[in-house]
Amino acid sequence: MFAYKLKNGGNDVSILARGKRLQDLKQYGLIIQDDIFHKEYKTDINVVEKLEKEDYYDVILVIMQRQQVSLILPILRENISPTIIFTGNNPSGAAEYLENIKRSRILLGFGGPGGYREDYKIFAAYVDDVILYVGELDGTISERLKSIEKEFTNSGIKVELSENIDAWLKTHAALISPLAMGSYAARHRNIRLGEDIELATLAIKGFRENIKALKDINIPILPKKYKMFTWIPLSIIRNKLLNLINSDFGRIALSGHANHAEQEMKKLSKDFFEVVKNAKTPMEANQKLYELSFA
Repeated sequence: MFAYKLKNGGNDVSILARGKRLQDLKQYGLIIQDDIFHKEYKTDINVVEKLEKEDYYDVILVIMQRQQVSLILPILRENISPTIIFTGNNPSGAAEYLENIKRSRILLGFGGPGGYREDYKIFAAYVDDVILYVGELDGTISERLKSIEKEFTNSGIKVELSENIDAWLKTHAALISPLAMGSYAARHRNIRLGEDIELATLAIKGFRENIKALKDINIPILPKKYKMFTWIPLSIIRNKLLNLINSDFGRIALSGHANHAEQEMKKLSKDFFEVVKNAKTPMEANQKLYELSFA
């Protein structure tokens, strides 16, 4: 969605792809199906098979599943482009990136809303509402961030600049991990999470545990509104969650994405457990979800 928006905004955009995805982009172009409004977006786009050392891009967006990112780090290390935005699920921070890439080149971010790829199409929700959350490692709202905000906004992409993107990503993982595990556990029962009250309740308890665990180790909860999920009655949260999961948006951006990213969600859960291993909050609901999902 970023590539589509940026190209239509008049920018020179290339997608790095390999294998079947490379062939699909060359044959069909970039196709995005908005399953909420039943609208198709299509554009031809430049596709490259490799990133050479001398290939200069103002910004490189790394949009890959969590367990795949390490494969491209040596290639990014050798490239001369000044800014790399790692967008995606990541509760672990920038340590792995810093082992390979100069600190000054790294930004952390997250793109939404979610979706999934099937064959040669991207299926997404609310394409016109695509957003980038992004921040510097030191939390400053730098001129670089302001420049990215301007260029992306001019291309129809909403941008939210974060003063603590690491905490934002950890909070996001705290939410998405138990929901994904609940979805997989429900699938093992041949039912959807939105139809299983027991698993939906367990997922909410998992989210509450995660938020409390982050607070135990002094990680700010961002956005701050998620703090209220630790004290709002569980029945109210469950009703809201079931309505969301059973909506078209939930089908595409939540369960649809999760069902196409099981290995990523497994790694995400393990990474989050590692982040909060010194927290005092028991992780009983999350441990049970993990066993039901991946055992």
